[in-house]
Amino acid sequence: MIEVQVYDANGKATEKLSFDESVFGDKVKTRTLREVIIAYEANRRQGTANTLNLGDVQGSNKKPWRQKGTGRARTGQKHAPHRVKGSVAHGPHPRSYRVRIPAKMRKLALHSALLAKFKAGDVAVVDGLSFDKPKTSKLTKMLRGAGFDHGSLLLGVDKEDRNFYLSARNIPRSLVRPVAQFNAFEVSRQRRLLLTREAFNALTSGDAGKEK
Repeated sequence: MIEVQVYDANGKATEKLSFDESVFGDKVKTRTLREVIIAYEANRRQGTANTLNLGDVQGSNKKPWRQKGTGRARTGQKHAPHRVKGSVAHGPHPRSYRVRIPAKMRKLALHSALLAKFKAGDVAVVDGLSFDKPKTSKLTKMLRGAGFDHGSLLLGVDKEDRNFYLSARNIPRSLVRPVAQFNAFEVSRQRRLLLTREAFNALTSGDAGKEK
């Protein structure tokens, strides 16, 4: 069993919740987690780097000087790769770095990332925190009271909440995600994970990563 600290809307510790960690698997599958994170990083690459081939460089194709009789080495086009302002040999061109991640592998990686966070004690639950309108100061007060005001933070909610999102938007290095949109990359990248009570119940019931 794993215990998780619960805080109120002011950041004060109130109780602890416990749950069976087997909902996320028997152990952290580090190899699967690593492969999936690398795939997520590859999928974030734009692949827009481009260079000019010999045929792409504009200008005359005339030889700079005649082949023989000048005393200098023979040469071809002015745009050859070894000349100033010439083309680039074997340079990069636009391409896709996208890697397909099987659904089962993506789910296993997410469960491993969550299990690693819970085992490391980097997860907490907040109870009674809601917003009728965007209020960054209210959220900042809660985070400061709970000691979550340093380092990157992933805030997990049970469903889309625009007021919650707008309240956290100006807090540096923070993300707000419904648990159905969690992925292994963001969970591993953020230092800590803070869940609402409803999000914690959904997460421990196996709803993480399931789009609604």
